[in-house]
This record gives sequence, structure tokens and C-alpha cells, in this order.
Amino acid sequence: MKIIKEILEKDNLSIEDLIYCFEQVKKNGDIAVIKFDGERDEIGYTIFISFPLIKKREMIRADENSLKVALIKVLTKYLE
Repeated sequence: MKIIKEILEKDNLSIEDLIYCFEQVKKNGDIAVIKFDGERDEIGYTIFISFPLIKKREMIRADENSLKVALIKVLTKYLE
């Protein structure tokens, strides 16, 4: 979690930085999904993180026009 926090605090985040954060989510045993929705004219990205039942935590989700904004939003909530 510390690595994710440090990356999110960077001034110029790249998509690669954010994908690396999602690799950390996977290492924590959680599930992350990045969905590109070609059916929609707007809000074409859905990102969510879900958790195993034993963690008793609600899914985190963001629907945005910007992939980068959605990734940051979900990761920020993940750290809470």
C-alpha cells in the first residue's frame, strides 16, 4: 500500500505508473478490472476493485470519460 501511495503522490503520473499500482492490488489478493466500453458515447471507462469475502469490504468503482482520472480515483479510494 505504501508503494501505491508514493506513486499517487508523484507530480507527473503515467499510465504505466498506474498500471504498476494495479499490479500491487493484484499482489494484495484483490481483483481489479479495467473496462473500455465502446458501446457508450460518454463515460467510456469503468474501473473497479473487488475483494475476497474474508476482507468484508465493498467494491470500489469509478465511471469516467478519462481512463487516467478513473484509475486515480479508484486507487485513492483503495488506500482509504
